[in-house]
Amino acid sequence: MAILTFLSDFGLRDYYVAAVKGVILGLAPGTALVDVAHEVAPGDVAEASFLLAAALPAFPPGAVHLAVVDPGVGSGRRMLAIEARLPGHAASSFLVGPDNGIFEPFLDRAVAVVAVERPDLYRASPGATFHGRDRFAPIAAALLGGAPLLSLGPPIGDPMRGENPPPLPFRRDGRQGLAGRVAHVDRYGNLVTDLPAAALPVQPPTRSLAVLVAGREISAGARFYAEIPLGEAAWLVGSLGFVELSLAGSSLAELWSIGRGENVTISWSSERN
Repeated sequence: MAILTFLSDFGLRDYYVAAVKGVILGLAPGTALVDVAHEVAPGDVAEASFLLAAALPAFPPGAVHLAVVDPGVGSGRRMLAIEARLPGHAASSFLVGPDNGIFEPFLDRAVAVVAVERPDLYRASPGATFHGRDRFAPIAAALLGGAPLLSLGPPIGDPMRGENPPPLPFRRDGRQGLAGRVAHVDRYGNLVTDLPAAALPVQPPTRSLAVLVAGREISAGARFYAEIPLGEAAWLVGSLGFVELSLAGSSLAELWSIGRGENVTISWSSERN
């Protein structure tokens, strides 16, 4: 069965998501359509990129992944189709969307990247404001139908990348650690950082590590949410393998007024090594 995942910032109160799906089903009947997310903040490419990186490795190889968070719609920005081997996959999958950094997590795994130039595939439209329906959906449908990637346009070597720097190690005042940021705030108010848990010298529930975010320190660690004492903040290893910060029974993001991009450090005594 052909699988198409779909992520956008279209929301669900308008006709946009349904129209894109309608085009896909008309051009590639029988496709299994899976929604990744449609409540991405309007134009928030970084949030969309995070969600794609979190969700797509769970799908089988060969799936086509359509992502339309496209503040440059109608402009001269390129449209991309990418063949890439997702983490844990031996075979390739395909990504379709704008060239604006949304596919940053997958570019180092790309087999090929093309700038799509196939006007013959595009739907006629009175305007240039809905490329999700009129261009990206037909491109994705072509891949679902078995079109070779290189038939869609010329290969390129300079797709746009995101601007988020990786976590950096540091050593000061007899301590060492990692400095990163809050990469995502989930709907429960948990703060998902970009700090890889595998880089830590110990795992929770130890209190030998100190996490500093927005001028507040968290020393308590937990193995799962229910292990956190009510009203207390703690750090734990999340399902993506990164350090998460959580508040038992409430939203830590709301209580401490913390959003995505906030600086986070996690440190431990240098004497451990």
